[in-house]
Amino acid sequence: MLKSKSRYTPRYIAIIALVTALCVVGRYLFQFLPNIQPVTDIIIFMTLSWGFIAGSNIAILSILISNVLLGFGLWTIPQLLAYLVVVVGAWLIGHWQFVQQHLWVQALLSLFAGYIYGFCVSLGQYPLLGGWRQFIAYYIAGLYFDSLHAVGNFVLYFNSTIG
Repeated sequence: MLKSKSRYTPRYIAIIALVTALCVVGRYLFQFLPNIQPVTDIIIFMTLSWGFIAGSNIAILSILISNVLLGFGLWTIPQLLAYLVVVVGAWLIGHWQFVQQHLWVQALLSLFAGYIYGFCVSLGQYPLLGGWRQFIAYYIAGLYFDSLHAVGNFVLYFNSTIG
C-alpha cells in the first residue's frame, strides 16, 4: 500500500479545523469589546508551533468563516492580508532560538502584531480615502483601537500560555 506524503493528514486537518473553530468563536464572542482579538494570539502561537502553512491556513479560514457571521465588506481582503503579514512576521522571527525560549518575547511579538494588523487594514482602505493626508488622519484616528488590539494581545498571550 502506498503511503501518502501529503502534509494534510486527517490529524492535521482536524487540528486546523478545531483551532479555526476556536478562532471563529473567539472572534464572535469578543466582538462586544473593541478590537480585542484572541485570533491574533492563536495565529501567532500556531505559526510558532506548527509553521507557516498552518498559521496561514488558520488565518485565512478564520477570517472567511467569521466574516460569514460578522459580515463581509471592503475590509475582508485587508484583514486577510494583514493576518498573512502577521503570519509571515511570526514565522520569520520564530526561527530565532531566543524567541522560542522566552514567553515575554512572544508576548511582545503579539503586542506588535496588533499594530501591524491595524496598519495593514488601514492601508487597505487607502484607495477609498483620497490621498496620503486622509490616510494619515484615518490611521491616527484608529491608533486607539490598534492599541486596544495590541494590549489585548499582550495580556491574552500571557494568560493563555501560563499555567
